[in-house]
Amino acid sequence: MKKALMIMCMAVATSAVRAQSPISFYAEAGIGTSRLYGKHSGSDTQIACKAGIGAEYALNKTWALQSALEFVSIGGRDDMDYVRNAGMNELYLQIPVRVAARLPLGKDYHASLNVGPYIACGVGGKTSGSIPYYYSGSSADGNRRFKMDTFGCVLENNAGNRRLDGGIVVGIALEYRKLVIGAEAQVGLVKVNQQLRQVIDTEEFHNYLPRNFASFFTVGYKFR
Repeated sequence: MKKALMIMCMAVATSAVRAQSPISFYAEAGIGTSRLYGKHSGSDTQIACKAGIGAEYALNKTWALQSALEFVSIGGRDDMDYVRNAGMNELYLQIPVRVAARLPLGKDYHASLNVGPYIACGVGGKTSGSIPYYYSGSSADGNRRFKMDTFGCVLENNAGNRRLDGGIVVGIALEYRKLVIGAEAQVGLVKVNQQLRQVIDTEEFHNYLPRNFASFFTVGYKFR
């Protein structure tokens, strides 16, 4: 009988410790738009998406630290004099580190605001478009289509994007029990391409130094 009571007490104590654990895990996915921005680098938006898993460490009832491993697809589209119907797709693995402030709205509702830096590594993506050219000996114009890897040196027939990216992410979220619905924006601070202006000697590309910008609507689920 005593052994049974001891086992029950240990089980209750273990459950209490788990319930009070400040760490929780979550899965999240989102869809939105992205573009390239910067001086002489404005582009049209294109569909962007992301998915990832993360962890949250509660410092107290208001403040928490969040981090995640995310797979992100972003980029931009443009139509320029030298390159027509250009589309750049970038695939990244990124890690944000955010500080979140949570505000209770009711028994099962919370609102939160989060902000922090992120760092990303390019893992794939394609850049495509067409280059206008003139048929020798005729008055007809044509377009030569191309498709190449986004990341890598332009001298190796790639688009010239650097793999490292980083910036600031800001988000808001509404939590209902374990369900989280939010919106966020990430602003890249790294010039992701500095090679195209070196190989395409036109006024349009002379100051081509694009950065990434993306926004998402997200849905997540917390595992307590």
